[in-house]
Amino acid sequence: MMSSLHDLSDLRICILGGGQLGWMTILEGRKYPLTFYVVDEPDAPACRIADKCYDPRDYRYAVDSSDIVTFEFEHVHSDALNYADERGKLLPRLSSVVLKRERWLEKEFYRKHNIATPKFYIHDDLNEVISTVKNEFNYYTVIKRSRGGYDGKGQYFIKSKEDLERCIDVLSKVKDVLIVEELVDFDFEASLIAVRNNSRFTNYPPTYNYNEGGILIYNYGPLAEDGIVKKMVEITKKISDTLNYVGVIGVEFFVKDDNVLVNEFAPRVHNTGHYTLDAATTSQFEQHLRAITGVELGDTSLLSYGGMVNILGLSLSEVPLDVLRFGIIYWYHKKEVRKRRKMGHINIVGRDLRDVETKISNVMGILYPNGVKPLI
Repeated sequence: MMSSLHDLSDLRICILGGGQLGWMTILEGRKYPLTFYVVDEPDAPACRIADKCYDPRDYRYAVDSSDIVTFEFEHVHSDALNYADERGKLLPRLSSVVLKRERWLEKEFYRKHNIATPKFYIHDDLNEVISTVKNEFNYYTVIKRSRGGYDGKGQYFIKSKEDLERCIDVLSKVKDVLIVEELVDFDFEASLIAVRNNSRFTNYPPTYNYNEGGILIYNYGPLAEDGIVKKMVEITKKISDTLNYVGVIGVEFFVKDDNVLVNEFAPRVHNTGHYTLDAATTSQFEQHLRAITGVELGDTSLLSYGGMVNILGLSLSEVPLDVLRFGIIYWYHKKEVRKRRKMGHINIVGRDLRDVETKISNVMGILYPNGVKPLI
């Protein structure tokens, strides 16, 4: 049991992965007398501000030198994740990561535990995939690769026979399990950020999300308290409790009428929780550190309405300073600009949802005068 801040000064936190999520975790962690190690390449955003950066090949030294190991992304350094888990240092636990390494395992987890999710079929034979697309979904579905899929990668949206025919050649080269899933005509997408330690679960209010091509463009909230929100909280708690989860977790939902379906969960801090840096009493990043270090969880109440706009595929010279009239910029310091790549984000706060929506619209117009689609 910790008795003072001095107890935290002895804790060394190792983050596997040095992207923006690790970077923001360390930024928020600098409020505390913690030491941060990162396993990634030296030019990674989190390595810029870590106390020490370890080459991925030296992950054993990083894990052995640390008290607690966490990760900023589930598809990172598998050997290091396994090693940290073997040493009893990994939080969240490996059981949550295993479900994300293979999408079909995540889908079966929902089925086993009676958690509502879009109808799906799992196949390892392309002919079975084609048959299911035709006979079960009438050419209106989404095909997902089991491995490595995030931000819309490895997903093939089918809305006609012609769409399927265009994908056949690509799918025939996939040496992986494929999930054929119901394409939900939802009313809106939403997500809920929660945090759990060994004794307590708490959550932030859910937000509305807007995605294009499987990648988040912006989100804002909170949603008004109602039966739908209650279902989201219940589902997220069930997932967290079932996994004996420790840390921040993000769950994405499709909402249709009064039905709430889980799209997927993320066993880490999440893109849709970035707004908590400026609109919440305690940010999701600080909450994650509190959970894994055993510090009492912080207040999840909001100080204002809030939201976030992703900066995708733009260099510094392509981001007008005008955006600062409407929000707060977080620039990730990534050296290479690529299509779809998240280079930063703009946090937005407002007096009500309408105010936040208006500011998001202004930021979108400044960042993407020709629309976002050319960049995704």
